[in-house]
Amino acid sequence: MNNFFNIEINMKIIRKLLVKTFGIKIYLTWVSKIYITLIKMGYSKNKYAELYFTKQIVTEGDTVLDIGANLGYYSYFLAKDVGQNGTLLAVEPIPLFAEIWKKNLKKYNNYNIKLFNCALGSEPKDKVKMSIPIVNGVVRHGLTKVEGQGEDAWGSFIDYEVPMYVGDDLIEKENLTQLNYIKCDVEGYEQYVIPSLKQTINQFKPLIQIELNGKDNRQNVVDFLFELKYDVYILSNNKLKIIELTEIHNYNQDFYFINRERIGAFSKLIE
Repeated sequence: MNNFFNIEINMKIIRKLLVKTFGIKIYLTWVSKIYITLIKMGYSKNKYAELYFTKQIVTEGDTVLDIGANLGYYSYFLAKDVGQNGTLLAVEPIPLFAEIWKKNLKKYNNYNIKLFNCALGSEPKDKVKMSIPIVNGVVRHGLTKVEGQGEDAWGSFIDYEVPMYVGDDLIEKENLTQLNYIKCDVEGYEQYVIPSLKQTINQFKPLIQIELNGKDNRQNVVDFLFELKYDVYILSNNKLKIIELTEIHNYNQDFYFINRERIGAFSKLIE
C-alpha cells in the first residue's frame, strides 16, 4: 500500500515538472500519444474496459458521435472502427484539446471525420466560459467544466470562452442518414447536453454510452432517456447487463442506453 502511495506521489511530481518545463501543450501532446499507444498495445483492459468494448459496438460504415472528445482517446479508435466508409463526428470545446485531437487523428485525415470546436447545451450562446482545473499543481485535463459546474475548492483554472450550440441544431446540418452510437462525457453537464439532442436521438435511436457524475445529473439523464424508451445497462464481463432504474446510484461506471425498439440490433452485446 505504501509503495503504491509513493508511486502516486512521484507521478504527481513528475507531471508538475513536465508541465513547468515544457508547457501544458507539449505535456498533453505527449500524454495523449503515450496513452493511445498503450491502448493499441492492449494495456490495462480491465481498467479501460469501456474503451475496449467500443470495438464490439461500432462496425465498419457506422456513423458515431463523440461528445467531450478531449484529446482523442475515444475518437482515435472510433475512427479506425468506422473505417473509410463510416463517419466520425466529434465535439470538443477547449481549443487546446481540439488542436491536440487533430494531431492525434492526423492518420485518419482521409477518413470522413469532423471536429466541432464548441460546447453543447440547452440553448445557443455566443460565449460560455469553460475551465480546466489545476489541482495541487497538476493539470486535470479530464475534468473540464462549464462555468458553474466546477469545484470552488480546486482554486485555480485555465479558462476559455467558447460558443455553445443546441445539439440538434448542430447535427441537423450534417444531413445524416444514420447515427449508430453516441459517447458522451462532459463532466456533469450531460443533463443539458443529452436533452439538446432529443430530436436526433428520437430519429436514429443510437446506442448511447455516458459517464454520469453527480446524483442529480445521473437521475435527470436516466429519466429523460427512459421517456424516450431507453433502458439502462452496465458493462459486466464484457457484456451489457440491464439494470433497474432504482439501481443506477449503486454503480460507479459508464452507463449504456439501448432503445427498446432496437433491442434486436444489439442482442449479441447483451448477456
